[in-house]
Amino acid sequence: MTDNAGVTPGAHGTCSCGGAAGVATSGAARRSAGRRWLWIVAGLAAAGAAAAAAGIWHLPPRMYPDPGDTDARAALQGGLLTAASALIAVAGALVALDETRAANTETRRANEAADERERQAYANTHVRELYTRAIDQLGSDSDTIRLGGIYALERIVADSPADRRAVVEVLAAFVRTLSTDPRRAPAPAAPAAPSARPGRRGPSRPPAVDIRAAVGVLARLPHPADLTGADLTGLTGLTNHADLPGAPSLAHLTLTNATLADARLAGVDFTGGSLDDADLARADLRRANLTDAELVDADLTGARLADATLAGALLFRATLTGAQLGRADLTGAQLGGADLTNAVLDEAILADAVLSGANLTNARLDGADLTAATGLAQKQVDSARGDRRTHLPAGLARPASWDTAEGPAGQ
Repeated sequence: MTDNAGVTPGAHGTCSCGGAAGVATSGAARRSAGRRWLWIVAGLAAAGAAAAAAGIWHLPPRMYPDPGDTDARAALQGGLLTAASALIAVAGALVALDETRAANTETRRANEAADERERQAYANTHVRELYTRAIDQLGSDSDTIRLGGIYALERIVADSPADRRAVVEVLAAFVRTLSTDPRRAPAPAAPAAPSARPGRRGPSRPPAVDIRAAVGVLARLPHPADLTGADLTGLTGLTNHADLPGAPSLAHLTLTNATLADARLAGVDFTGGSLDDADLARADLRRANLTDAELVDADLTGARLADATLAGALLFRATLTGAQLGRADLTGAQLGGADLTNAVLDEAILADAVLSGANLTNARLDGADLTAATGLAQKQVDSARGDRRTHLPAGLARPASWDTAEGPAGQ
């Protein structure tokens, strides 16, 4: 089914060490301080016992020098001996207590380590079982069972973040393989009436439900995925996870040479995305963020890019014939050799854009800002359409027809 199904998760442990480490450090400090005080008390008791033992021989003769005080000296010696014995017993008990506490601590640590190993072994076994079952489900002939396998893999990532890479590789291989399998190609949509708008045609069938689900999971997982050459024609229904606010992101997916014709990706984040040679003909990319995206040789024929952000995007030799780019931000975009024939760029921002060799034949530039655009020749300007609101770089003449042209209705 996939070329990465052999990747086995569960070999990595998970650890929430931040809080646990702080608690362990605090407990160790308290135990160390308690042990120091215990040894101090034991030392004082031993010193007291030594003093009492020394007093047995030296104190009675000094306190009772009279030879007739034999009984008093004997009583004092007996008391000192009793005190020394008691203090020795106290010191020994404290030493024994410390050793017992140390032994209990080591035993507890050993038990905790054994419990942790057992829990980790169970977790790894559980993850491996889930993974194996999910891989089996991906190879099923049932759409429902395959969907279960896809979402089971997403659950594995939630339970074991260390296995994210393995899951992503499996799902990416699933999409690449099955989306291009001719046996699973969706039936063609019913032909639609011809349209006068450039690049418009009848609707394409979206990818199979399991392909859409796998792409959705990959979009939610913040890990690079290689979908080079995948056929995602008509992709739709891409929404973000409830726990991930903001627009869905495909920025971390490599979509080089992928087919996304007729895809509905309005508002999707492609920041810095790899889309070289991709087929995005007639794709709905309104309000999409394509900042710094790589779209070299990409086909955007008839694509809807109104209000999209393409600042700094690499669009060398891209085909934008009939593309709708009204109010798009193309600041600093690299459009060298791009084909913008019949493209609509009303009120688009092309400041600092590079337009060397771009084909602007019949491109509409009403109200567009080409201030400081580079590589723009008079011949290109003359082949385009504009109006009195169009801003050109210094040194280029506005065609006479532009001064009499009126902006689109409602602008």
